[in-house]
Amino acid sequence: MTRLRRPRAWIAAFLTVPIAAGFLLAGGGVGMLTGVLTAAVILVVAARAEVGATIEVAEPGAGVPGGLLILAIDPIEDPRTAGIVAAIADPSRPESEAGGILVVAPAKSSLLQRWTDDLEHPRFESQRVLTVSLASLAAAEVRAEGRVGDGDPLQAAEDALRTFAATEVVVVAAEGGPEGAIAELERRLDRPLRRVAPAPP
Repeated sequence: MTRLRRPRAWIAAFLTVPIAAGFLLAGGGVGMLTGVLTAAVILVVAARAEVGATIEVAEPGAGVPGGLLILAIDPIEDPRTAGIVAAIADPSRPESEAGGILVVAPAKSSLLQRWTDDLEHPRFESQRVLTVSLASLAAAEVRAEGRVGDGDPLQAAEDALRTFAATEVVVVAAEGGPEGAIAELERRLDRPLRRVAPAPP
């Protein structure tokens, strides 16, 4: 798994040398300004390095749950979709690894809701998605646990994978959903990802 490297000695030098030079050659004001600009450059470089990094997944072990992670961007509410997910979760299939099933429903919000800090409605809707999905899976004889996740599907998956040792990820999303986030998740994930499109209403 790709991990971010620890800061090297040249980073400290890159930060301290310009500041010291600014103080010595041009006084405190320029030195302070140089320090701020240098720190900003380092933050930008660090952010770019982190964006493309492989998502870290919890290591399986004692006390660490794992198995199949289902990212329910849209609800699992029809028998066909529940049946597809149940087939993927079937522990008897050759490529399956025994484990639990975790359903995460991102608390999606609109631009207006974010502007007005309306967090109640998105969480209520995500709770509905989660409840319907868990009930549909139970009807298909699939036992799963669930939680509400971050409004950004990519962040919701990252948060869940920090504590859930998933061997496979299933994204339930209708066509025309957050394609960019799904593509980025698949690109940064080092294990299988399947997409299941629920039946149209």
